[in-house]
Amino acid sequence: MKTNKLALLLLSVVFALVSCETENPKTQILVDFENVSLTDSVWNGSDGAGDLVISGITFTNKYDSVSYDGYMMYFWNGFACSAKTDKTTKGYENQYAAIAGSGAAGSKQYALVYDSASISLPAEAGVEYSIESAMLTNNTWAYYEIKEGGFGKVFAAGDWFKVIVTGYLDNKEQGTVEYYLADFRDGKSFISDNWAKVDFSALGNVDKVSFLFDSTDKFGEWMNTPAFVCVDNVVVVKKDKE
Repeated sequence: MKTNKLALLLLSVVFALVSCETENPKTQILVDFENVSLTDSVWNGSDGAGDLVISGITFTNKYDSVSYDGYMMYFWNGFACSAKTDKTTKGYENQYAAIAGSGAAGSKQYALVYDSASISLPAEAGVEYSIESAMLTNNTWAYYEIKEGGFGKVFAAGDWFKVIVTGYLDNKEQGTVEYYLADFRDGKSFISDNWAKVDFSALGNVDKVSFLFDSTDKFGEWMNTPAFVCVDNVVVVKKDKE
């Protein structure tokens, strides 16, 4: 009798372990932007391809033009991709470079967000998604604007520049993560110049994530700080719904 009870107990433990291993299995998807085709080390949507789609995940991009005084002006917002390594040239013409001089962990390619952008996750029955983390840093133009001034001011005590990441599910806000790309509050003098892993788990399960910016350096409602963040190694988690 004791032997039978022990056997039943062992079987119960085995089934419990199997259940734990198979319940809501998770799959991690790493988006590192290494396979995006670049022209002169940049992709910004000028090829007319529209949004960037990697592993079924959509990174918004808008590329457009306007005629002004006989000249055509071209502009983009949302996501772009780059392999630029110039971390010393200042100004608008170096807008596609990360101040770190490479992608995260020395990789070749990375993404940039300008102005506003969103990431949309696939819609699959019985499946839910979350974004676990991403690597973030300043782009070179924004870094030197903050450090040395230019269009805006040199940052001083109390100033800050941040990216605001908000998660949505069925158009309902789920959570927000703020990352300070520059922080001069409370005696600090931080300007991001290297890749940092930022935890996005507070956003919860999402089908969309938005990026917006804010800064203490403004002219009225308009930011003087260039509204950029460099992004790499986005970790997306896919799992079966409970």
